[in-house]
Amino acid sequence: MSPAAASYREALVRLAAGSQPGMRLGLDTTRELAESLGDPQVGLSGVLVAGTNGKGSVCVMVAEIAQRAGLRVALLTKPHLTSYRERIRLGGYPIDERRFVEVANQVADAAGVLGTGLGRPTHHEQLTLMGFLAARQWGAELVVCEVGLGGRLDATNIWDGGVAVISSVDLDHQAQLGDTIAEIAVEKAAIIKPGNLVVAGLGPDALPAVETAAAAAAGRLWRLGREISLLPGGEPDGDFGVATPTRARQGLRVGLVGWYQLENAALAVAVADCLNELGFQLGEKAIQRGLAGVRWAGRMEVVGSAPPVLIDAAHNPAAVAAVLPEIGRRLDGRAGVLLFGSMSDHNHHGMLELLQRLDFRSAVFTRSSSDRAAPAAALAAEWPRAAEAIEPVPVALARAQALAGPNGLVVSLGSIYVIGEVMAALGVGLPPDPEVPYAPLW
Repeated sequence: MSPAAASYREALVRLAAGSQPGMRLGLDTTRELAESLGDPQVGLSGVLVAGTNGKGSVCVMVAEIAQRAGLRVALLTKPHLTSYRERIRLGGYPIDERRFVEVANQVADAAGVLGTGLGRPTHHEQLTLMGFLAARQWGAELVVCEVGLGGRLDATNIWDGGVAVISSVDLDHQAQLGDTIAEIAVEKAAIIKPGNLVVAGLGPDALPAVETAAAAAAGRLWRLGREISLLPGGEPDGDFGVATPTRARQGLRVGLVGWYQLENAALAVAVADCLNELGFQLGEKAIQRGLAGVRWAGRMEVVGSAPPVLIDAAHNPAAVAAVLPEIGRRLDGRAGVLLFGSMSDHNHHGMLELLQRLDFRSAVFTRSSSDRAAPAAALAAEWPRAAEAIEPVPVALARAQALAGPNGLVVSLGSIYVIGEVMAALGVGLPPDPEVPYAPLW
């Protein structure tokens, strides 16, 4: 067993060194690790959110509403932008380095003595247990947890908080989850536990799988467009209304930009009503102020200046299609430069086809530090107009800003890892984590 970490950097090194590389689909190792830690997830109440897109936004909206109601909320999301501390937020703030080191050591100690038959836990499995352990020790009254990949075999699925959400289902990670929306929906619907209250925002291809899973679990299902109704206002940033079986509300506003965030907000309001049924007290002021005050880094966020950089976490065609109108609105009359990177196992061809519809002056393609990242030159070869391939990200960013000029706009999307490195280069967000002598892990 490796010695206990005394600093934040040492904790990161210990976690990386003691993790099995890559992803593992399956719950056996996670369950054994949880049991060795006393099953910290058992008895925690809250919301487990799966989905191809929108799940992080739904999580942060629900967490903000609950915090405005005075609850102690642990928010567990993934991946991060500049620091692993973003993945565990206690009371709205990233976990501090001291507490991170404490829970990292506890999890690493337990991982070091697991039965050899299952192998070492992955980084994601260890981080999942760190989140539940931190929530337990901090005394969280409510946990809001984002699923990693899929649902059925994701490490987070060892937990039952009482409420399950499937924000959306689209084509992504087909190699692990299935080739069709219907197949992927089955994987995501598997987060539904017996008796859960279920909230879903799905299209017709995905909905049957969720309906079947909810019925089999004797869960109650609320569906966007049926039990949940969204009543948008006349402007993208105007008031809107949401009706659930509990009540109808008007005059709501959401602090995140884009029409698609209204659907995420409707799901969050429905989740608030579900939590009230479970005995929590999320009043109307908390719902209104929580939605209006929510902020979520890297989601249609403008960072830097002269020229500004618009960053978004869209990393699959469905997400790019959703943000395309808003990007077009921001580009209107401005010199726009695309700064794009992608994972090699993501559908970058589909994303680039959509982005060609926008009037970019030029494009710069880059590559994050992740081993999974697609080479910049390969991405540039897919772009039919003028393009440059530049690595690493900070150099590519500087070139994109120069091409845009002081009055232009750089638009960066395609990879959460790329926009995280853009933020780090601009000094935005939490200070970047210290470098460790291991490749970045999922």
